[in-house]
Amino acid sequence: MRTLTQVWVFFVGLTLFFLLVGFQLGGRRGLFAALLVSLLFIYAVLHRGLVLFRRHLQIQDWTGNDPFGFLQTLHALKHDHGLHNIHLHYTLQPTPPLVWRNEPNDGHILLNQDLVEHLSASERKLLAHFLLSHLSERTFLLPRLLSIFEQGFWGLNFIMSPLVSFIAILLRFPSKLLRADLKAMQKAQVSSFDMGYFIYRIHHFSFHKSRSLKGGEFFSTITLSSQKFWRTHGLPSLQKRLINVMGFEP
Repeated sequence: MRTLTQVWVFFVGLTLFFLLVGFQLGGRRGLFAALLVSLLFIYAVLHRGLVLFRRHLQIQDWTGNDPFGFLQTLHALKHDHGLHNIHLHYTLQPTPPLVWRNEPNDGHILLNQDLVEHLSASERKLLAHFLLSHLSERTFLLPRLLSIFEQGFWGLNFIMSPLVSFIAILLRFPSKLLRADLKAMQKAQVSSFDMGYFIYRIHHFSFHKSRSLKGGEFFSTITLSSQKFWRTHGLPSLQKRLINVMGFEP
């Protein structure tokens, strides 16, 4: 089933469920209330959730000046990963690389402004493959749903974060990131050692260490430095990622 079809089947099914519950609990008034709730939920998942964490990180579009040719590299490689349009953004806030999709073949990438400058030419090409691989493996709906629950109960974050992290694990969110790491290594045609060193290096950059992304955690391509065993946001540990690509932990 195509991605957009899956999304709308989910929303239609959820709306029908809300309407059924609303009618059973409150008749016509319950039916109307359930319709409003379902519309608000669809709006939040498709649009509002992204707006909130983008505003928190003060995101700006990466356009015009491209001194390292990174944007050009992304566009040169995007078709190899099944993507047609790439939108690059940057922020001055401490932020790991984030990716999300607005359409099946339309991807968005957010970087800290200092990242590309700290990499060599070969590492920048590997970064492009890394981000595009994570985009191609990232589903449209799941990260948005998890992000909304993370943001929507901020006052109860100490309860919701572990719960949402557990849901992410049940839905095999970590396996998608591990698969994306291997895909990046294959596409870039680098050794397992080079891939492991690259993941280790970008993980430890100081400008990737953020205390909170307020819902953006589920769009991260690297394991968060503040990860705790009871709140992983579905991100596999750095140790698992290194073993995944290298077969051992250096």
